[in-house]
Amino acid sequence: MRTSLIARTRERLQQGIAAAERRGASAAKIHFGHGESIDCEFESGRLKSAGSREDVSYSIFVVVDGRSGVTSGNRLQDMELMVDRAVDLAKAGSAAHFDHYPAPADHARVAMHSERTLHLSRDRMIETCAGMVKTLKDLDGELDISASAGRSESESIMATSGGVLYESQHTGWYLGAGIQKTRGTDMLFAHDGRFWNDLNEFYDPDTITSHIGRDLEWASRQAETPTGMVPVYLPPRTLSMLISHVLGGLNGRNVAKGISPLRDHLGEDYFDANLTVVDRPHIDFCPGAAEVDSAGIPTRPCTVIEKGVIRMFLYDLDSAGLAGAEPTGHSGCSVYAPEILPGTQPSDELLAGIEDGIYLKSLLGFGQSNIANGDFSCNVALGYRIRNGEICGRIKNAMVAGNLFEIFRRDVVLSSDRDPQLRFPHAVVRGMTVHGADA
Repeated sequence: MRTSLIARTRERLQQGIAAAERRGASAAKIHFGHGESIDCEFESGRLKSAGSREDVSYSIFVVVDGRSGVTSGNRLQDMELMVDRAVDLAKAGSAAHFDHYPAPADHARVAMHSERTLHLSRDRMIETCAGMVKTLKDLDGELDISASAGRSESESIMATSGGVLYESQHTGWYLGAGIQKTRGTDMLFAHDGRFWNDLNEFYDPDTITSHIGRDLEWASRQAETPTGMVPVYLPPRTLSMLISHVLGGLNGRNVAKGISPLRDHLGEDYFDANLTVVDRPHIDFCPGAAEVDSAGIPTRPCTVIEKGVIRMFLYDLDSAGLAGAEPTGHSGCSVYAPEILPGTQPSDELLAGIEDGIYLKSLLGFGQSNIANGDFSCNVALGYRIRNGEICGRIKNAMVAGNLFEIFRRDVVLSSDRDPQLRFPHAVVRGMTVHGADA
């Protein structure tokens, strides 16, 4: 940080905790964050903006007589006033399911701050984005091209009434590009991007443009949409999106409330035996890395699904109290950095083994479905037909539907190769229904 605010904040946070306890709070937490970022954005092939930003904020959470109160602000001099407001709000607040924060405990140390990332200049980001624009323009002069990049640095400190005083620093970057091609009423969209905390080999504009170029090549031909329950090929990014909603079924709060479809299946052989999901919060420089959760409880690597068996539900401090369970150190009852263990076949063999199916690159309106219970029905934003093991053209006006929990219960085949950043393999699933209405 150009100017760190942690030193001057540390004592103020501890004073705020003491003030909350004097006002009758049995539990109190204050989290302070300070961030700086620079970025650039290209729109329609031209530089649109290149800016910088600095943010300062804090949040206060208290438990008073079994109820919670929350406030937030960005003026440190107002912190005690905001503590008073949080205590007052707790009088009419929602029920809390714990009455104290745990004491500090030893936790893993994970690298999350990179000096190399700080050397990523705005000029270099602009040059990189301009290069991607040129590469894509050379592929097709009719494309509407966008590109963006950014770099950030942040520091934070969390104090709790249990005695936790946790400080951390993070860096991060992102790089992405996208295209739109319009012909009459037909619009083609394709996008690819990368992000990480350390400036390493993932900062690779050539990979981004080559992936988009492959989409352009595959989409240059049109194919009729197959109908019915056909094999669906999922590249790693699409698989990651779908699995994230499946893992939402492990949310301990939803389990305790009885609204998770997985609530009665802990320890059961529920999913396909090929599916093993591991949460690894201690990978250096991974954007999802975490040493402690939002209550100061140490995180740990854990297997949440093992060969199809549901091994655990995920609890933060409050949801654990609601469920009568032990907290697992998962903020928001969610995984930090999940990965799916690979299968035995290379991805090109998986593709070659599909006689007739679709390659599902991206979806439109997926989040508007009834995802809580796994049901979805949405448009295919970008997809291709597979015939005799080869991509034979882009499908248009297609929809897919199904239930995520049912799709991953059976007939899931995973590749031996994985996306190195996402740590997800390619997959073929057979429980998804495809509908077509080709023009």
